[in-house]
Amino acid sequence: MMPRLKEVTYAARREHILRAAVECFARQGFARTRMEDIATAADIAKGALYTYFASKDDLFLTIYEAWGCALDESIQKQIDQLAPTERASPRHRLHALIVATGRHVQGDSVTCRVLMEGRALAAYTPTIARHVHAQQEQSLAQIEELIRQGRAQGEWPPQTDCRLQAQIIQAAIHGLMAQWHLIPGNFSWDEAAYTLAFTIV
Repeated sequence: MMPRLKEVTYAARREHILRAAVECFARQGFARTRMEDIATAADIAKGALYTYFASKDDLFLTIYEAWGCALDESIQKQIDQLAPTERASPRHRLHALIVATGRHVQGDSVTCRVLMEGRALAAYTPTIARHVHAQQEQSLAQIEELIRQGRAQGEWPPQTDCRLQAQIIQAAIHGLMAQWHLIPGNFSWDEAAYTLAFTIV
């Protein structure tokens, strides 16, 4: 029983530190935040912080990966809720993907804003760059595959460049995220999702 209790305590402490890190990154930005700041916000000693995370990069990437995993789950749930005929349509599955992304952004906007900084950090921090680029490529490949399937089913024209179309949609999603954080609520994510999924040829 004791080892299990230690595992639970360890996991709870890690989660507490991650929340403190998000608060610090959101308030000060990644570059200006020090491990000391995070330790203070989490109310633990700096030395104890290194028991849970090897570096500030490690903390950031843990937050980034947790966000991505939660988003993947949200997308799958949104797709699972589609009617069978809609689930068979790549355009409807793309719509579900964008809707789920918008709801994820609205549901945890502070973490999303922090992670958007990761795309800028990628140019200066190789460790973060590798993970961000890998995650972005995975997301791009998912959208590209939907468009490829949709082209085969006649939902997109046969001459559609699937890769380019996916890049345009991914860029639009990122742009919508930026707009949302600049002026929260200045557009409807559901309407934007419909436009991207059903009106872009």
